[in-house]
Amino acid sequence: MTLTPKQRPGGRTARTRAAVLDAATALLAEVPPGDLTVGQIAARAGVNETTIYRKWRTKEALLTDVLMTLSGERLVAPDTGSLRGDLVAVVGAVAEFLRTPGGYALAYLGATAEDETAGALRDGFWADRFERARVVFDRAVERGEIPDARLGALAYEALIGTLHFRILARRRPLDADIAERLVDLVLDGVLPADRG
Repeated sequence: MTLTPKQRPGGRTARTRAAVLDAATALLAEVPPGDLTVGQIAARAGVNETTIYRKWRTKEALLTDVLMTLSGERLVAPDTGSLRGDLVAVVGAVAEFLRTPGGYALAYLGATAEDETAGALRDGFWADRFERARVVFDRAVERGEIPDARLGALAYEALIGTLHFRILARRRPLDADIAERLVDLVLDGVLPADRG
């Protein structure tokens, strides 16, 4: 069966968006975000610059969309059977992503991009991230590991926020065992269990 233009999966707009996102993702592995131009992305994607500006308006909004799409594909919340295992998997995946040029660019743009489109994408991204994290804590309640999930958002913010703080504010690398150490710190605390 031959597809007519109306039957194309995703349509031309979806294919153009995918081509632009793929081109920008590839270029982010080669060029720092500050040096990357819309012209380079357009040339790699095989589209006109005006097509990109019509959809995203600014380079920052485009890169924010690219990086948030990329991170959304990579960052999942697997069910390992325990709260600690789930959190180590999630935090470990975030740390691994933040070690990449694209991941660092996402963190940087998420903290600095101020235009309206980038802000809307950022808000949507974090809403999605916290919704996915809530699933981890809801599962822990169902397994009887914790009494309720109300502190889940704060715990997730403490875990993920520490990763972002370390690479952006302190300019330090993320150690190989950072996920395990952070999760243990959040779940066990700092004070001894028999503090009375």
